[in-house]
Amino acid sequence: MVQVEQGSLPVVILSSGRTRATRTGVKKAPLAPGCYVFSDPEGAALYVGKSIALRDRLASYFAKSRERKTAAMVGHAKTVEWHTVGSEVEALILESQLVKRFQPPYNVQLREYPHYKFLRRANGGGFAYYELAGSVEPEAGAHYGPFWGRRSAEQTLEFVNRLFLLRRCEGNLPTAKEGGACFYAQVRRCSAPCLGRLSPEEYASSVESAGELLRGDVGQLIRRLERDRDTAAEALRFERAAELHQAITTLKSLQSKRRHLRSAAHTNNFLVVVQQSNRADAQVLAFSAARLRGQLDVDAMLHDPAQRSALQRFVLEHYPVRRELAIDLDELDQMHVVAEWLARQGRHAVYVPLPDGPLSARDAERAVDSVVQALSGGLGAPARMDVTSAAGAAHFSQ
Repeated sequence: MVQVEQGSLPVVILSSGRTRATRTGVKKAPLAPGCYVFSDPEGAALYVGKSIALRDRLASYFAKSRERKTAAMVGHAKTVEWHTVGSEVEALILESQLVKRFQPPYNVQLREYPHYKFLRRANGGGFAYYELAGSVEPEAGAHYGPFWGRRSAEQTLEFVNRLFLLRRCEGNLPTAKEGGACFYAQVRRCSAPCLGRLSPEEYASSVESAGELLRGDVGQLIRRLERDRDTAAEALRFERAAELHQAITTLKSLQSKRRHLRSAAHTNNFLVVVQQSNRADAQVLAFSAARLRGQLDVDAMLHDPAQRSALQRFVLEHYPVRRELAIDLDELDQMHVVAEWLARQGRHAVYVPLPDGPLSARDAERAVDSVVQALSGGLGAPARMDVTSAAGAAHFSQ
């Protein structure tokens, strides 16, 4: 039997059950949202899934029209267990956690779940470079991330390499003969320290500049690069000054765009207000320190004073203290799951920032007013929480 311990999970399990993996057995499952786990005769997890109606979903595994892969999984399964939760979004969060914990073979190598990647600074024999990494290894040097997905990490790596003309070759610095045949050196996409185009000190400065950018220190980085540009110009090194000026221009453009972006994960406390498809009901999700703390179903117009009072109590109950924002992989995963849920369902949502806490009664009243305003305004276009930029802001070093 698969062991699911409540204390180690980010959501509250309301009830659990277990039965034989048969058409008759799954009829015992409730019509409630939650997750289910098919297990083999030895008790190892074969597949983890979720549903807003467990009984109906489990019954579909025994339909005559099921896919071959599904039939193969059910043929190996001996038991199925379920765990009910309070809502669809909690079922999604629980499913993601259980898949990563048990790594069941029929979940297609976690195809539907985020694979986090990092960027790592490798020593390179004194001429450092950045490379992709699947995990944090403190002895291996500074790490930056996590980034959601390999593509996000690769795009970031390509951006810093092109911006600062860093080497892309691995290991120790190649010889001048090898460097002369390098494509990136020939097209000026690399500063080519192997060919002596930059001094070791100047190249090390470029590597450090990339690290500052990955840490999010854009303003400080721009000021330092401006000093370096002016120094290069005074020394009549106009090509180097032009390279630095181009980097500064790119960074200022990036900084300007970032001023207009707000990532939910950069705020300790916030609400997400979601209007249901019938537009008569809404759901309020409470987040604090990147973790889902609770949810409340309300009337979409909040005309009833009792509902307003209930929402105010809900806000006060879930933000009683100031919490520190220290995002780990599980918390990032929750943020991503909720963001994807909102996007996939096409639901209209509004992000409502809150003070860091603890919240006062007046803070709660303002939060209720913001929710009412959001609902009365029809919530506008669907909102998507930007967890990728938040992931990139986290920095890990040795």
